[in-house]
Amino acid sequence: MRRQFFAFLFLLIAAPAFAAHVAVLETMADPTAKDKVKLSDRQYLTNVLREEAVKQLPAEQNFTIMTRENILQMLPPGKAIEDCEGECLVETGKNISADYICQARVGSFGGSLTLSAELYETAGNKLVSSFNGQGKNVNALLDIIKKKAPDFFRSAKSKSTGFDGLGGIGSVGSIGDYSYSGKQKFIVEITSEPKGAVPTIDGRADSKCLSTPCKVLVEAGSHRFVVSKDRYDDGEQVVDVRENNRKISFSLTPAFGWLVVNPEFEGNAESRGKLSISVDGNQKKDAKIELDPGVHKVRISHPCYDPMEFMVSIAKNKTELFDRMMARGMGGLELNAEFKGEPQSVTVRIDGMEAGSTPYAGEVPMCAEVELVGSGWTEKVDVRPKWHEDVQVTHQLAHSPDGLEIDETRLRAQAAYAELDGDDEFLAGEGRPSKVKNDGSGAAGKILLGTGVTAAVTGVVLAVIGNSQAKSASEKKYETESEFKKNRKDAESGQTLRSVGIGIAIVGAIGIGISFAF
Repeated sequence: MRRQFFAFLFLLIAAPAFAAHVAVLETMADPTAKDKVKLSDRQYLTNVLREEAVKQLPAEQNFTIMTRENILQMLPPGKAIEDCEGECLVETGKNISADYICQARVGSFGGSLTLSAELYETAGNKLVSSFNGQGKNVNALLDIIKKKAPDFFRSAKSKSTGFDGLGGIGSVGSIGDYSYSGKQKFIVEITSEPKGAVPTIDGRADSKCLSTPCKVLVEAGSHRFVVSKDRYDDGEQVVDVRENNRKISFSLTPAFGWLVVNPEFEGNAESRGKLSISVDGNQKKDAKIELDPGVHKVRISHPCYDPMEFMVSIAKNKTELFDRMMARGMGGLELNAEFKGEPQSVTVRIDGMEAGSTPYAGEVPMCAEVELVGSGWTEKVDVRPKWHEDVQVTHQLAHSPDGLEIDETRLRAQAAYAELDGDDEFLAGEGRPSKVKNDGSGAAGKILLGTGVTAAVTGVVLAVIGNSQAKSASEKKYETESEFKKNRKDAESGQTLRSVGIGIAIVGAIGIGISFAF
């Protein structure tokens, strides 16, 4: 009995010598503030809060500040630190055998960020201390912690030691022999793929290593390394560090999947427009799209093809490929041709294939190239079909449908040369134009007439060719600056040719007029 009494008395006397364990949990964020304060910033706030706990509750005063690794190891299976808040923290503190437990939380109020912290005594299930503050940014929250955390943790000191930190002398004891208790430190290089992950070591971030790749000093021994990156699963390794320049690499698994849109196109109009892709109503620029796991609505469209819609289910770290055939869109066309105000029947060609003649009425593919074809000439028609609608176009021909005007001038020239050569058979034939004079004029008049007719015919032909070239170049579509410059150069060249032709034709006409004077 006496031995039991002295043992009990010894426990009472020795009780203050046992350290009080203090757990500082990771700083949480309300949903309204989660996007405003990054994970790395919250981890740094936790580090500063834990640093203040170490300053105010030192080991020589029988306090032990638990590391994040200690906390995780003490949690029951399946339990996470983030599962509880408020008074539930007390239960978490008991699960990890902590005498005191505290946690800070970031929120928002009136457009500003807020910070609140609570310190609980687990044995008495009591709120020991708390503080609140608000600021415009994370730096303001950091200042709040540095200002209010000292008094915040002194409450735990007065509870455990009977002193509030403001004065007084406690028990005095002697100090024994000195022995070095520090540990050797080594350089560790942390890398990840992809780069830019936030590393922590034993639950703590290092201000000199906030983004991979980076190097950090680590004490010798076993440590838990974790890297975190938005939209990727966390990477975790437990590594025994015993040498310098140890490399720890992480290959992070994406927490998203991909959709690749690569459809096939019916026909040859793919280059006449650009494919447009939208997912859940949001426009996408690339054909390979990152998407969160789940079901998404996709719409693809092209100016020349029928639009398509489909649903796609995306799995994490998986790729879905859309490679279906897109059908050419169709519209209706009523096409008429006129020459000098009179309706004409000429051949209609659509995308290089003969489709009928004017007046034409029928279906036409979207972005089709429509041409009218006559004797020795082709004219493009400005047709812009509308999807599932009818359009009406009347095209004014620049060429004579049967080429009679050009043929008559050519016959005049042939007749003039026949006169010079004395070809009576040609002069007497049906091909002789009625207006060619054959009255035995002098040789000079004949030469001048032939030369004038030749010049006039040549000028007309050059003017027609130049006009056609200029019009064709000006109507060509372009997608690049080089194509635009080429079209403009071709148009200017055609205009020059047309002007030269007109000039030659005028000179020829003057020559013909003078020839009749001989």
